[in-house]
Amino acid sequence: MCDDQPGATSPTGAESALSRRGFMHASAGVAAAAALLRRFPRLALRAAARPVAVDGLAAYSMAMHVHSSFSEQDGSMDGQLFQATTNSVDVLWWTDHDTRMDGIGYRKQVHFTSLTGEQGGPGQGGAWHWTKVESGPLASQSGGGIVQSPSSPGDPVAHGSMQLIAKSQTGSAATFGFYGNCQPASWNYRDNLTGQSLTIDVLLTGGWKAGYLELRIVSSYHEAVGGRPAGGYVLSYQFVPPGGTPRRVANGIRGTITVPVKPNSGSDPWGTVTLNPAGDIAALWPDVDYRDFGLYQLILAAVSTGDLVEGYFDYLRFNRTISGEASFTQQTAMGAKLAPKYPSVAQQQGLEVSLALPHVNWFGKSVSIPAYGSTTAADYGTYLAKTLIPKIHASGGLVSFNHPFGYGDVPALPQAQQDALLVKTARSMLPAASVPAALGTDLLEVGYYLRQGMDIAHHVALWDIMSRNALFLTGNGTNDDHWGKNWIGKPNNWFNSVWAASTSTGNLLAALAAGRSWCASLSRYRGSMDLLVDGSVPMGSVSVSTVASRKLVASAAAIPARGTFQILQGTVDYAGAQGLAANTKVIGSYTAADLAGGSVTKQIDTSKDSFVRTQVFDSSGTLIGLSNPVWLLRKAPPGGIPAPRLA
Repeated sequence: MCDDQPGATSPTGAESALSRRGFMHASAGVAAAAALLRRFPRLALRAAARPVAVDGLAAYSMAMHVHSSFSEQDGSMDGQLFQATTNSVDVLWWTDHDTRMDGIGYRKQVHFTSLTGEQGGPGQGGAWHWTKVESGPLASQSGGGIVQSPSSPGDPVAHGSMQLIAKSQTGSAATFGFYGNCQPASWNYRDNLTGQSLTIDVLLTGGWKAGYLELRIVSSYHEAVGGRPAGGYVLSYQFVPPGGTPRRVANGIRGTITVPVKPNSGSDPWGTVTLNPAGDIAALWPDVDYRDFGLYQLILAAVSTGDLVEGYFDYLRFNRTISGEASFTQQTAMGAKLAPKYPSVAQQQGLEVSLALPHVNWFGKSVSIPAYGSTTAADYGTYLAKTLIPKIHASGGLVSFNHPFGYGDVPALPQAQQDALLVKTARSMLPAASVPAALGTDLLEVGYYLRQGMDIAHHVALWDIMSRNALFLTGNGTNDDHWGKNWIGKPNNWFNSVWAASTSTGNLLAALAAGRSWCASLSRYRGSMDLLVDGSVPMGSVSVSTVASRKLVASAAAIPARGTFQILQGTVDYAGAQGLAANTKVIGSYTAADLAGGSVTKQIDTSKDSFVRTQVFDSSGTLIGLSNPVWLLRKAPPGGIPAPRLA
């Protein structure tokens, strides 16, 4: 479920510090963003200076694959809207995971029978890996782990608890604990905190006061507000012996909630405590929307500020009262509340459907959480092709085939392996007897410099294979961002733009369906791109004519100095499985000076069925922009021409 984001398996919190290298990197990213935005200032959504195509449509930039506090990393809606505003992106499509909003496969109880081998109950996923966390001047007595005794009498699974011991050598805070790494179980506690409480049984040994047991929640990243710095907010629940003073205090973006633990009864020394993180966030930081926070990391620890602190945790329960459609509706309300703060960004609510691979994004006016019923990973593709995607189309929506090779952020594969995976993926996306091409999707994510070990050349080649078979997919560029911190500094930082009448849902969908779209690197190219054949066939269209030559006007603004603009042509030969490679050839190459007037004109040989697209390279030879194709056919394709593309 897009469990592909780097650096997410290490615990963070108040003990973390930004290294000098990290500061320099972050500062460089901010400087780069500032320099870029000076070159490409934001235009109001209805500004007269906004680029306009020959048909009167205006250019609008879009982030089409964005996650927030409803997904598995520490992004927030607030942080993502800040990034869209900072980077002059006009439209942000929310595409959080349906399965996370619905809590599919999520953990409900932890019985502490193993650090690495405790499986969830039926439908609750696999084992977590409890990873050791240490900080401060710990003495040698510090330690902990899973013990068989004592265990809470309230836990239906006996003979297991987590023991934690910490002793500071100096009186400064010293921590020993464990971070619950749920990546092996597909991040199955990471979700939005609204309507969620955590109940846990706590046993404190006697004889200590200087310290506490801690349940720490690292939550979502928010930008600086109210005198607080930007960062991931932290809730530190500190369990102390009976007689302590309950309190709730905010110190910047760290909230401390002191919880005196009383035994459940004279015969049961354990204390059962229920925590309400969303309620505590609302009380600690009333100037932010308490609903825009997720459960990102969970840490259990003993913290000594002098004494030897010892205690036990057992029987952790997650109580989720909001899920599915209620979560989706809540996101709508949250977006409306944030809109006045970010008036230059038009929000659209989509959804990433992600029970298994492939993930698809649902864009439309009538988006809802799918009801999978008895669907399994084995028949998920059939469910998409025969049930969900036809339903989306019937409602007027569109579907994107996401990260087609997979979602991993891994090093580049050897070229031979990339070639083999391209062939395998392309073959699987061709139409079959009972399944349409690409499962019937309308868009294909192509703007990834590196995803699942596959470089951008292979992503574009997959798209070209579809195009040579007259399979009309609008190529788009995305960042699939889960963090909301530095869009422009991400390696995969592509975005999409359309020629549209406005940023209304209907107009954006119409532009995407017609292929009136181009994509580019957010940090490298912010110019517009378009194609027009014979004065009447725009980019994305399919035109049928028996003439042997046609006039192409290819437009591209702001080609970088020493950059290159290319026109490519590929034969539409319907090769199917016999031609699982791109067949495009460069038929024209131009400099920035050649595009000084905004466009170039070229006669296109149309003696054979073909498609034509354009691309932009910077001075280093890096691909930084892609137009969508125009198909120039001599006879109608076997599968027909979609109405939005007919020219």
